[in-house]
Amino acid sequence: MASFGRRAASYWFVDGLPQAVFGLALLVSGAMELLWRMYAPHPKAGHYLAVGTGFFLYFYIGTRILDLLKSRVTYPRTGYVQPPEETQRLIGEPLTTLSLRPVPQPKENVTSFGWRTVIVIYFFLVTPWDGSPRWFVPVLMAAIAATLYALNRVSEHPYRWWSTLVLGLTGLVSLLADVPPLLQPLLPLLLVGLWLVGQGGWTLINYLRQNPQPRISEGVRA
Repeated sequence: MASFGRRAASYWFVDGLPQAVFGLALLVSGAMELLWRMYAPHPKAGHYLAVGTGFFLYFYIGTRILDLLKSRVTYPRTGYVQPPEETQRLIGEPLTTLSLRPVPQPKENVTSFGWRTVIVIYFFLVTPWDGSPRWFVPVLMAAIAATLYALNRVSEHPYRWWSTLVLGLTGLVSLLADVPPLLQPLLPLLLVGLWLVGQGGWTLINYLRQNPQPRISEGVRA
């Protein structure tokens, strides 16, 4: 049975808002890069600027928007739980070693979303893929999907296998559809952003169906 700390960390993702807000930040950065490519030279410089701005929007503005949304949507319905802290490690906690000195218990109300999702996506998308062959986007999307599934499989916010399968298959758009040349370099960024928004939105819809009315008489959780 999961401890209170692990349940509190999982509760942060029960409404799908963290994924949706991050996805919206990626879509905004994609729109910025599209405008840059239409009206400014040096497309690669525009890619770095747009992707960097998107991640800046998420870390410094999106988190504030997320807190505001949760205070209006989530906490009135199912109660307040202290938001989890971001872990400083990509892969779990260090191994326990024998020691005579007492050591504090590790915090369990922590999330790896920043390391295992945000930074992983940034790693794959930070490079502009101009001039890549058409088969490259399907391979890239499959790699992103497999990495997200593997790293988050035992985390506080695991991705379902069918959801990451959908993400991996989105890369086939570059093979099956006649994508305008202006949008081809933006496909990975836009596809990941749409997937995150779709997954977060679907989770939010299910959450609102299960909790249609805010709780008024019940106390707030500690």
